[in-house]
Amino acid sequence: MNLDSNTHRISEKDLIHKMNILAVCCGAIGFFLISNLLFSLLYMLSKSAGKGFYRWTSHDDLEILVIVTAPLFGLTQYVASTLYEKYNWFKARILLILYSILLVILAILFFILFDLL
Repeated sequence: MNLDSNTHRISEKDLIHKMNILAVCCGAIGFFLISNLLFSLLYMLSKSAGKGFYRWTSHDDLEILVIVTAPLFGLTQYVASTLYEKYNWFKARILLILYSILLVILAILFFILFDLL
């Protein structure tokens, strides 16, 4: 971090660099939210299709794949499996629709931040 000796402010170059890092983070979070949205739509169609797809992508015996796919599908896997365990299929799907709406709103906000930064 470059500090000017007279003004004690961060240089413009450092500020631009930090804003670029923040923009990339916002874009990545937006991408992860969109992938979770698509996965939640699959879970709304069929609980077994969602479980099967997650098992296929993560291969439960390979822990590294579970870690790699966690940002892509982990949040929706946790939410959907919790909803399907607690509620009947109708209530679970209604709550998944609300969850999907929340994901759309958050994804739009993060992509707007990505665009502004």
